[in-house]
Amino acid sequence: MDIVLPLSECLYCKTLLSPPQPSFCCAACEALYKLENSHDKGIKKPSFSLSLEKYKFLDEQLSAHNTCEVTFHAEGLHCSSCVHLLERLPEFDSNILESRVHFGESTVHVRVKPNTSWAQVAALIEELGYAPTAIVSSEKLLEKQKQENRKSLMRIGVAGACAGNMMLFVVPVYAGLAGTLAELFNWISFALFLPILFYSAWPFYQGAWNFLKYRAVNVDLPIAVAMLSGFILSTYNLVFRVGGPVYYDSTASFIFLILSSRYLLKRVQQKHLSGDYLLEGLQNHRHLTPGAQITVLQGEKIPADGVLLSSQAEVDMSLFNGESLPQSFREGMSLFAGSTLLSPKILLLVEKIALETRLGKILQQLRSDSVQKSHFVSLTDKLAQGLIVTVSSIALLFFIFYSAVDATAALERALALIVIACPCALAFGTPLAYGLSLRKAQKQGILIRNSDIFEKLQHIENIFFDKTGTLTEGRLKLALIDGDLSEEDRKIILALETKSSHTIAFALRHAWSSLQHLPEVEDHQEILGEGVSGLVHNTRYSLTRSQELNILDYIAVEYRIEGRLMAHLFFEDPLRLESKEILGKLAQFQLHILSGDKSPRVTKIASLCGIPEARCHAELSPENKLKEIQAAKHTCMIGDGANDSLALKAADVGIAVKGSVDLSLMSADVYFTRGGLQPLLELMQISKEARRTVRRNLVISLFYNGLGGALALGGFINPMMAAILMPISSVLIIISSLRGTR
Repeated sequence: MDIVLPLSECLYCKTLLSPPQPSFCCAACEALYKLENSHDKGIKKPSFSLSLEKYKFLDEQLSAHNTCEVTFHAEGLHCSSCVHLLERLPEFDSNILESRVHFGESTVHVRVKPNTSWAQVAALIEELGYAPTAIVSSEKLLEKQKQENRKSLMRIGVAGACAGNMMLFVVPVYAGLAGTLAELFNWISFALFLPILFYSAWPFYQGAWNFLKYRAVNVDLPIAVAMLSGFILSTYNLVFRVGGPVYYDSTASFIFLILSSRYLLKRVQQKHLSGDYLLEGLQNHRHLTPGAQITVLQGEKIPADGVLLSSQAEVDMSLFNGESLPQSFREGMSLFAGSTLLSPKILLLVEKIALETRLGKILQQLRSDSVQKSHFVSLTDKLAQGLIVTVSSIALLFFIFYSAVDATAALERALALIVIACPCALAFGTPLAYGLSLRKAQKQGILIRNSDIFEKLQHIENIFFDKTGTLTEGRLKLALIDGDLSEEDRKIILALETKSSHTIAFALRHAWSSLQHLPEVEDHQEILGEGVSGLVHNTRYSLTRSQELNILDYIAVEYRIEGRLMAHLFFEDPLRLESKEILGKLAQFQLHILSGDKSPRVTKIASLCGIPEARCHAELSPENKLKEIQAAKHTCMIGDGANDSLALKAADVGIAVKGSVDLSLMSADVYFTRGGLQPLLELMQISKEARRTVRRNLVISLFYNGLGGALALGGFINPMMAAILMPISSVLIIISSLRGTR
């Protein structure tokens, strides 16, 4: 007797879990549950009463929408430590349920309890050191990113100009200039360093303050300490004329190079980790504005939500409703971006564009889900945090003990270690590799909710396929005819089916597309699930489902004239041409078929695909499909996003190949916008490339930091050289990621 394992649910978000599973669906839910049920938060609560008035307008703006989720642009977000701090918002305010940071866009998506003050949320973000702006449109987000980039460039420009001018005055000093003129040049360097100290270096002070106030581990504190130490020591030597070295030039140069490196990383992430790529091609390279009238040509994707101005249009809406049959629209009806025009060209009045469209909102949610950290990303984040602590500790201990030998050398080597062993590239490499992989998958018609899928796919052992529309075409085809049908009979049958949207009608129109001059049909009738009938030249003709003939491999219909049986027509859902070949390339997995169709049809398809009968399951209900998934381990289910939702959600990886995209992504992890199984092979390949790229990035980062740190402590690299070499690791990671996901 088979045992049906009961479903459990996540203790935090109530998501259904498939046994045997832990009490939580993910690490974030477990952390938030423990946080909300803990009496000892163990963290200092910030005081931000002075900022509340500044953001009161948010409560007025957002209360009308009664929303519990808002995305803020967080100006000043520049490293993985910033991400960690902002994702700890629920620890500071129990009304905040979740905060997810999208590093590439410098945004934090906040979900709160009902009736929570958004002014308080914004004030909290500001208290943590970031300037928050509520994002209500993609245009506003882009504008905030441009503003922040301009500020970063201004800081870099000031640092570069000051450091460059310093070089003009220190070269003579290094060449042996002494006396009053040398002292004057050092004072000029001092003056040139002040703009860097009080303006360009401000982000490091903010990060250092967060380190001290909120125990948010980051590299800004040691950089700030090193910079201030160099400035104070140089100023002491200059003011008291003790003859010691002056470090203004080298300190200014490495601040300039660090700021430049961070800006480079930020721009790469904005380009490759933002969600804008989800809409690439949607506007067909045309600049659209609401209120514009545009022409859409036959076969084109509709680029915006709008109103049909032409008299009629036939549109493929399968992306939204999962139906393969086209829908007819009349003048004045709404059309949606992403659907495909099948009829001749139309005129469209644009209403919504880009992320404001129905498809844009779906993709925004997809982007929001995709920024959730995967297990491997969380692991590299922790590794980066550990590296910061380790490097800072080694630098401090080295300075303490080596000062007895040579205080100047101790400071220089400790500073060089901190600079060259910056873990930015380590923390940056994994999200970049996964972000580029998500982008590549989307361009190939594969929508992925979370990069965690790349890791899960590496452990899959069992792949379950729904039959209809997955292994088969998902549409009927006229297979054979039992009886004599003249050309006139075929024309009459086509005339009966002219107005029908049944799959059999489409199969007949496709099979007999060359027939023209169809007769007029009077008293046309269509009974759902039964068939069609009508009068042609006062003779009644009908095409109805066969009640007597039972050939399970086919769907049979009867053609009758005045009730007299004339012929049987047999239809089948044919196997996709590529299914057998693709399944042959998946031989390393255990392949199964789960279908609600009749056993002979399922067995026939399984035989054609080379799947053993023992792993072929027919006439299954959705609940029975769920049971089969639960009984296996390391599973991947591929099927209809609506009919197979239980099985898709229970599988380790659920892939929807049919159904509307928005409903499918509620239960599935992946959605194929293209038919067939070719996207499955592409997804497997992208997953392998992503994993390989991530591992290569880790090796590059750890090797570079280890070697550079050893050379710094050995005195082979000074702080200036370290600042020059530090960005190279980031460049190597960028090249590695681009090459691995090209």
